Amino acid sequence: MTAFGILIACTFLYGQVSSSSANQAAALNTSEGETEVQRTIHVSGFEILSQPNDPGHLGQYPEQILSKVRRKWYPHIPDLQKSNGRKPGITAIDFEIKRDGSLGKMTTAESTGDASLDGAASLAILSSAPFDHLPGPYHEEALKMRMRFGYDQPATGEAPFCNGPDSGAHSAAYALHHVGSGVTPPKVTYSPVPEFSEKARKNKYSSTVLVAGTVDSQGAFTDLCVAQAAGEGLDEKAIKVVKTWKFAPATLDGEPVAVRLKVEVSFRLY
Repeated sequence: MTAFGILIACTFLYGQVSSSSANQAAALNTSEGETEVQRTIHVSGFEILSQPNDPGHLGQYPEQILSKVRRKWYPHIPDLQKSNGRKPGITAIDFEIKRDGSLGKMTTAESTGDASLDGAASLAILSSAPFDHLPGPYHEEALKMRMRFGYDQPATGEAPFCNGPDSGAHSAAYALHHVGSGVTPPKVTYSPVPEFSEKARKNKYSSTVLVAGTVDSQGAFTDLCVAQAAGEGLDEKAIKVVKTWKFAPATLDGEPVAVRLKVEVSFRLY
């Protein structure tokens, strides 16, 4: 089963990023003179290893686990890069969540070849536990997941990573506002779902992509960049689809204005 979820974040940005995105942006190691394509990003996602009778009963629970683990993982990356330098690699951690949300058996299914990188991924899961109780409709006694952590994976021009104080916004082109103090939020009027990448589908890989963008005074979604990356081709698919989104623009004193916001695009294969 393939499912897509789209969530418009309630945080509107004006010259800042959220703490989790700031941590990931700080972990982006870019040397002077590098091009966008040469930059690297840190990606994460998961695979459901359990085979329940009705996977749909999990709802958004796996995405909530991913979000919690990401918040623990990102802060470790700058220190790892300071001590180890830039070391591309992917580690996969298999773990079990028991009915009450406690962490069961955990093993390293795939190694980067560097104990510190593998250890940071394992520690992110360990420090995230205990998790919320498993969803009531999900009747299994445990949920088995495989989470992938990709260090310094290549970025692409099709899915540029957010960078700079305005998180990718072209501030010279827009007078950006933030919701509140008389500014009403924009409303989505057209939001088609994204396609799943073949690579992610083949690998049974699910994840979420956090995209930052500017809803301009015409309701177009512009200045797009990836604030939290999934990898496996999903970042490019997320950017491609949100480019087509349309909004009723934010307003100030009845006049349309541009605001910066984030949207979360979820890709689920369960």
